[in-house]
Amino acid sequence: MPLIKIDCMKYFFLILIVTAIVSCQSQTKTDLLALKFDENIESVVTGDQQLKKDQYPNLGLNTYTTSKPSNYALGEIKLSTYSFPTGNLADYNHLSLLIAGKDKANYLGFNYSSVNQEETKSIVDYLKKTYPNYERRDTQGNGESYFWDLSALNAWMLMYQGISIDQKGNKFFTTNFIFVKKGTRMENSTDPKVITIKEYYNMMYPELLK
Repeated sequence: MPLIKIDCMKYFFLILIVTAIVSCQSQTKTDLLALKFDENIESVVTGDQQLKKDQYPNLGLNTYTTSKPSNYALGEIKLSTYSFPTGNLADYNHLSLLIAGKDKANYLGFNYSSVNQEETKSIVDYLKKTYPNYERRDTQGNGESYFWDLSALNAWMLMYQGISIDQKGNKFFTTNFIFVKKGTRMENSTDPKVITIKEYYNMMYPELLK
């Protein structure tokens, strides 16, 4: 009888340990700023069943995209799976991992689009604090836009906002954060005649006149 009790206790503690391990793994977030450019991210893709192959039309880049980005983080800021409460069907957060080609899962960066107003402010505050050298760009009154030239990370960071309208006629911001390998061209082209993503952004959001 005592042996049965001991075995039961061992089994009970084993369940607790396994539960704790699973819980810790579920809380682990992939830091998008820590992923290395040009590295194959198939392990990230296979570990997240929500990621689907897609294309980011504005930049012509191939992507893996999810509407459930809560497994990811930008540094200290955890991303959220979120839909704007009174928004339309398309008013939800989504994340796209930018890759080198349709059949090349080499990391080029990410695009994160957020309609969570508090989260957006937290991300912008974090980026400004972590990377204090940034440029404010001209938006013609359409929200805010910032550009970071992150030489230490070999990256460009672009942030811009668009004004959206919910089902009640109220305005709110949809905010995009694009983090991309420096020098990347539209459609990831190798043709020097094709403009870079930074050049495209400069046309959309020019520098403020000093």
